[in-house]
Amino acid sequence: METLPDLLSLSDDELSTLLEQLGEREDAVSRRRRVLHGRIDILRAERTARLKARVSAGNFEVRTPASFDRPIYAGTGDVPVEDELQPLPDLATVDDDTLWAEVRRLEQEEDDISLNRRVMHAQIDIVRAERTKRSRGGEHVDAGDLGSILGGGQ
Repeated sequence: METLPDLLSLSDDELSTLLEQLGEREDAVSRRRRVLHGRIDILRAERTARLKARVSAGNFEVRTPASFDRPIYAGTGDVPVEDELQPLPDLATVDDDTLWAEVRRLEQEEDDISLNRRVMHAQIDIVRAERTKRSRGGEHVDAGDLGSILGGGQ
């Protein structure tokens, strides 16, 4: 995640350009996040269908995991490279463990993408606040303004 440049040193035009760039990057990150959600949903639906088929056939074994907990954030903090996603595996040829591992891998990537997206939203809010303060009287955003800008109060 990139840090914001010194906003005080930017002209109004440069501030607008920065806001456009941040918006474009956020759009790309949000698009990838939606694709990941779709893939996770497809893989979970396949897993559910397999479990239902086993129950219907009467050969369902309960394998209790060590824990049902999933951390709120399971990412690594590393933002994935913005490359094309690999095609989903042929679900008919993937075993259950591989299927579940792929769900977890995609969830971890989604966690990283979502964290990056939240930071981008905060940056966009800060740049917008700077632009607004300038237009209303030439003032600038300072550290004391960040709480209200980012939703944390005064």
